[in-house]
Amino acid sequence: MIALGESWFEQQRRQHLAALVNYRPLVGLARDCRATLVTGRWETADAAGTILRMETRDFVIHRDDLQQDPKKGDTIASVENGVEVLYEVMVPPGAQHHWQWQDRNQSIRRIHTMVKSGAAASANDTLLVRAIGVSTATAITDAQIKAQLTLDLGTGRALSAQLAPSAAYVYVVLPDSFGDPVISVGGFRVTAWELTARSITFDGQTARAYRIYRSTYPVTGNVLVEVA
Repeated sequence: MIALGESWFEQQRRQHLAALVNYRPLVGLARDCRATLVTGRWETADAAGTILRMETRDFVIHRDDLQQDPKKGDTIASVENGVEVLYEVMVPPGAQHHWQWQDRNQSIRRIHTMVKSGAAASANDTLLVRAIGVSTATAITDAQIKAQLTLDLGTGRALSAQLAPSAAYVYVVLPDSFGDPVISVGGFRVTAWELTARSITFDGQTARAYRIYRSTYPVTGNVLVEVA
């Protein structure tokens, strides 16, 4: 009875809750699949104990549509609002694998992805990327923000991090829509910040205006940075 019920629910999913996507492996031929797009939420902590949160776009695909195991770097093309959006298969922070079986019979895969390109109709408009950390760069680039600072998602500007710079600048990067922050270092409010503003595109989100705060002077030592 349980097996019959599971089979019926899967038929309903494929018929009513799935759309046609094009799976494009790094090696091999592309193929059309029936897939259901769902949201995955992940949480992990970095070496400093800062909680990192991430959302993925996960594709639920039956083994009959996709027989081979997905590989990291494969892409899935989905037409959304008339525009093709590409998703790249990846391992989310806090996860061990880039896909997992969704059912006990190992017939349905759930594949973890992030938006790679396209009109980000799937962008997250409630949880926005924030960044905090240190860098020796006096004018940090978008690539350095993504590689050197700690990123997380939030609905407001409140965050904190224990940092250990060595003759490096402290950086805080916030969406412009979050408004003016109060930044404290070691429990004391600090106003010695250099402010720049520009549009930044983070993975899985549309381009939006960001404020980049850089400490006026390089810092050395262990510091607790709090943003409110």
